[in-house]
Amino acid sequence: MAYAVLVVSSLLFDFPSNLPIGALPLALSDDGASHSIVALVMGSGMFAALIFSLPLGDLVDRFGRRATILAAAVLGTVSLLGLAVTHGEAWSTTLMGLRSIALVLFMTAEFAYAAELASEKRAVSDVATLGMIGNLGFATGPALGVFLWQHGIGRVQFGWGAAVAGLAVVAVSFLPSRYDVRRAAPRRRLELRAAWLPSCTFAFAAMLQGGVNVSLAVLVFEQRGIGNGAAIFAASAATTFALRYPAGRLADRFGPRALVLPTVLLQGVGCLLAAQAHSLGAVIVAGVFLGVGWAAVVPVALGLLFEVSTSETRGAAMGAYNLAFNGGAATGAILAAAAEALGPGYPLAIAICAIAPLAVVPYVIRSRAALRPMTSS
Repeated sequence: MAYAVLVVSSLLFDFPSNLPIGALPLALSDDGASHSIVALVMGSGMFAALIFSLPLGDLVDRFGRRATILAAAVLGTVSLLGLAVTHGEAWSTTLMGLRSIALVLFMTAEFAYAAELASEKRAVSDVATLGMIGNLGFATGPALGVFLWQHGIGRVQFGWGAAVAGLAVVAVSFLPSRYDVRRAAPRRRLELRAAWLPSCTFAFAAMLQGGVNVSLAVLVFEQRGIGNGAAIFAASAATTFALRYPAGRLADRFGPRALVLPTVLLQGVGCLLAAQAHSLGAVIVAGVFLGVGWAAVVPVALGLLFEVSTSETRGAAMGAYNLAFNGGAATGAILAAAAEALGPGYPLAIAICAIAPLAVVPYVIRSRAALRPMTSS
């Protein structure tokens, strides 16, 4: 029952929250913003998530999973309403930041809650499978946002999305409290433990391409004459949705380190294909390769993290995990803006994303799992 409520609330929240990924770049460009400015505005959510990832993880441990999931759903609904009724780069930057904070808090809390439901042997696959809901929202939300924009439905679509996200608030209220965990005493300082670094390093490197694609892909592929530039997100996320559970089971069975190199190589192929994609078919193929790689990124990162965290530190560990993901995305957004300002633009930025993750592979593979989970502080 509890897991079913998590799935339903995630569906209701993740899908509308992804509408701005597709439609907002077009709205900003239509208002006269340059590609570099659009990249920075879209990156604002990643910067906000980067800044608040660790504090949000601490909030999850301190106030409990259920309360923070509810707070995240409310904040996300408000941010979508704001995007529906405001215009301009400043408002868009602020509201995309709030939207991103809401998504990070929602994911951090729901993953920590779901970890309490899962058996030890299936923890990685069960929790990572919940992330498939986010992939489903990412597969459909941006592409639908572009479609609606192209058919004359502008920022009002964000208002419709807010109404759907509001239903997630109602769904979360049905989560049972018996699986909720909160820390008995406040932690005196935020933590980023050395044992979590292999997971965080891998997540950071893998997410660079996400920052570049969210910042520029829709505009670049539209300029190349491709009808719906968000097709790369749809193809990638749909592939991830299909393969996430098998990838999680592989991580459960063989350990996360066995998947590191294949994951990085497959994602790299997707990046290089995207750099040269000039047709819808080529964009979809690139997205499929990105999705095959991304299907394993979360199980690998979670597997490395679960080896060295306990129930009482799981929220903080998930905060560190989100810090790494959002740090990679924010760096990717900066890379995208810099590449556009220098001239080569998207092809250079996404090609760098194909190569950079290879540098962290030796470190992650050589990292050794702890003999037992870390004790809480």
